[in-house]
Amino acid sequence: MAMLWGAFVALAVVSPGTLDSIWIWTHGLWWPVQIAVWVLFLPWMIGLAVWQSDWSSGLRWAAVLVLAFGWTLMAFPRKK
Repeated sequence: MAMLWGAFVALAVVSPGTLDSIWIWTHGLWWPVQIAVWVLFLPWMIGLAVWQSDWSSGLRWAAVLVLAFGWTLMAFPRKK
């Protein structure tokens, strides 16, 4: 989980055009495959959707970082 979020953030910093290309590519897929991609990669697809929004750069960064931190935190097992 954390590694994929790290890759997402690295792409956002180094090559934001790659995130744009991924977004365009997923929207060009046949709709059943598109649904499968959304289900399999839900947190990152939400992150991509936020990244593609019209929000200000600071708000997009904040939303993506909160999403990444929160989703990664939820992925760690809890002690009982």
